Amino acid sequence: NNDFNELSDLSDIEAIRLKSLKDLWWIEAESNQVLPLDDRFGPRFAENAERHRGGRTNYSFWPGMGHLPSDVAPDLRSRSYTISARVDLKSVTENGVLIAHGDATGGYSFYFENGFLCHDLNIGGDHQILKSTAPLSPGQHDVSFQMNRLIETRDPNNKSYDQQNVISVKGEASLIVDGAVVGSLNTDRMFFLMVSWSGLDIGFDRGSPVGTYDAPFSFTGELSQVTVNLKDDQELDFDGVGKTEMARE
Repeated sequence: NNDFNELSDLSDIEAIRLKSLKDLWWIEAESNQVLPLDDRFGPRFAENAERHRGGRTNYSFWPGMGHLPSDVAPDLRSRSYTISARVDLKSVTENGVLIAHGDATGGYSFYFENGFLCHDLNIGGDHQILKSTAPLSPGQHDVSFQMNRLIETRDPNNKSYDQQNVISVKGEASLIVDGAVVGSLNTDRMFFLMVSWSGLDIGFDRGSPVGTYDAPFSFTGELSQVTVNLKDDQELDFDGVGKTEMARE
């Protein structure tokens, strides 16, 4: 072999063989169901994510579930959503996680700490914690965390992520207990490209914890169910999602 590194271009002197190889490639591509070819980048990653989740917008989870892979966990990226739970508190100092998705590098956790209802939005290890104004009383409660996505655009009729159009993307976050708001904040920090590569747990936070507590931080009260409802207002930066997924490889 005089061309070990294959530096010599043989396409001209072996034109007939080259055409034969090309024709064979297309034959094999068709027989192996490779066609049609799709050279899109970002949209393919978004469509793959949609296929994993089946377009679901409503999820129900029960205590002890885990560890649910991120690919099939609720997709909270760049959208409005509500996380709800039914709890039965035995004291005013309950502790523990209701639902947690992620790890110390990023994710979210909805939990109790010394009786206070809390939500931790962890972006790259930077914690934004929303806490109820008072601890909850013993007994049954319906508790929720609600995020409303707000997009400010130059063209009010265009809600896309076109960089020429978007001025800002913000969120309105609220803690709700038995229908009453007990804490709120406005934030410009939401999940855009990913939530976490680590999975989701119910009733505890296994492994590297999302929040500032020590794992597994199991819930000390009684948890009946956790639901996640996603609003149909998601707008993704397809290329950004694709680059993030490629960085995972």
